[in-house]
Amino acid sequence: MSYDLMVLDKRKRFSNKRDFLSWYDTITEWADDIDYDDYRHATPSLQNWFMAIKDIVPPLNGEFASSDGDLGNGEYQEADYAIATEAIYVAFAWSDAEKVYILSERLAKQYDVALFDICSNRVIYPDGFILNVDNTQEDAFTAFMKRLKKLFHW
Repeated sequence: MSYDLMVLDKRKRFSNKRDFLSWYDTITEWADDIDYDDYRHATPSLQNWFMAIKDIVPPLNGEFASSDGDLGNGEYQEADYAIATEAIYVAFAWSDAEKVYILSERLAKQYDVALFDICSNRVIYPDGFILNVDNTQEDAFTAFMKRLKKLFHW
């Protein structure tokens, strides 16, 4: 099991969850013709974030990957980074979740990028703006009962 986060360029400012989730669905198809292990095609702020975190939480793949003999020897487990142009998706070890969140949040502020905490469904921008993107859908019965209660003022 992994603890997943995404950092995104702060210029990808979304004002509603529908637009964010549409963008998120598109970007996580990983359909661009790029090497998702290479940080060089990311925006400068994302490159800076990656260069800082990769020394603390080493990547499993790409040019900065730990050698087989070094795997699991650091303070953090290695992570799987998928680097797109406007975002970096990271799957951290679940055992590192609490420490990694604090580290990722601090580095996001330092390097002026937004942080999407997938577990809490919140995008936190460097200026403090938070977009809640909870995409849970009610079943038809629950939605019907809510409308019924509202109609009859229950």
